[in-house]
Amino acid sequence: MLFSYYQETPLEQWISTEYMSHGIMVPDQLDIDNIAEAFGVELIYEACPSFSDNEDKVIFLNKQTQELSARLIFFHELCHVMRHAGDQRRMPLLFKSAQETEAEQFVLYAAMPFYMMTRLNIPDQHCEAIPFIAEQFQVTLELAERRLDQVQRRVLQGTLIAAAREADRKQQAAESWSPETMRILDQLERQITGGKGGN
Repeated sequence: MLFSYYQETPLEQWISTEYMSHGIMVPDQLDIDNIAEAFGVELIYEACPSFSDNEDKVIFLNKQTQELSARLIFFHELCHVMRHAGDQRRMPLLFKSAQETEAEQFVLYAAMPFYMMTRLNIPDQHCEAIPFIAEQFQVTLELAERRLDQVQRRVLQGTLIAAAREADRKQQAAESWSPETMRILDQLERQITGGKGGN
């Protein structure tokens, strides 16, 4: 995969910077207790619905939730703790919706950071890559597929943007060539095509 064409979003860059500044460099370090400790977040397992208190930097996880689901809930709540302010029970619906949308994106980036993905030998076949990513990052197959599809879309987008820029650069260069250069190029084209192309 041509990772060089991938462009990180500002949220993704923020997460990567935070992780790296805390020495979180490989998937094995994405243990939720480890991350909570690194960011000074208190993680409490209780027999209650999962939620967070961003003012006190506390995340409550239902202790009966399966491990993979608990990880996704943790990353969602971590976004609220690290990036959001206010009590969602008392905020306008659009503001709450914006926070929830960001938290959903945060889960993809925090659970499967791009800089970690680039260091893995991800299989080329989509059907093999999904379980590989899911296992490496301890996420569900569905989430691994969403992230892989997102990365592939951004790589394609980056590739198309790079191709468009190159075509534009060549067009601008061609427009700046002297008449003599254009005459020589036309002559070269006629020689290559046997006189069938050109003017």
